[in-house]
Amino acid sequence: MKLFASFEPDLIVLDVMLANGNGIDWCKDARSYTNAPIVFLSSHEEDEIKISALTYGGADYITKPFSPGVLMAKIKAHLRRVSTGRREQLLELPSLTLDYYAQTVSMGSKSVYLSKKEFSLLSYMAQNVNRAVTVDALFQLIWGMKSLEDTRTVAVHISNLRKKIEADPANPETIITARGIGYMLVDRGMT
Repeated sequence: MKLFASFEPDLIVLDVMLANGNGIDWCKDARSYTNAPIVFLSSHEEDEIKISALTYGGADYITKPFSPGVLMAKIKAHLRRVSTGRREQLLELPSLTLDYYAQTVSMGSKSVYLSKKEFSLLSYMAQNVNRAVTVDALFQLIWGMKSLEDTRTVAVHISNLRKKIEADPANPETIITARGIGYMLVDRGMT
């Protein structure tokens, strides 16, 4: 589950029996983080388990023993469906490209790896490019809290974001501080 904070998988292969838990319960929890197809593998052939796995978010169920060729064919079929149904959702600025589907950011040919919160912050500021966004608005949007208890939470995430996208994080030119208000994503190509 911790990995969902740093990347969005294209597909998950999951065993029903996990070393320290149940794959079906894990799948239920994972659905709050990802819509990626989940292919279950199991030695259980009971219909109740298959139905439960598919009901709680599984896209497919393969019974052991299985042919590696069949597993690969099913994985490729699920990936084809995902990519065919995917409409590229890009926000392109002269200096940054945000892919909302893949939750990725690129600067020219360089990929920038962001946490989910960092991506959400950058995404919101990119949708309001060259406009100041209040710390309160960022905190409420990203953390879902109405009262701002600690502005340092936003500041720490902005600092981490600057380290990843600024040429000189100590003298930011892309994410600047709007004194007394919050932050602004500046795109010089749009000014």
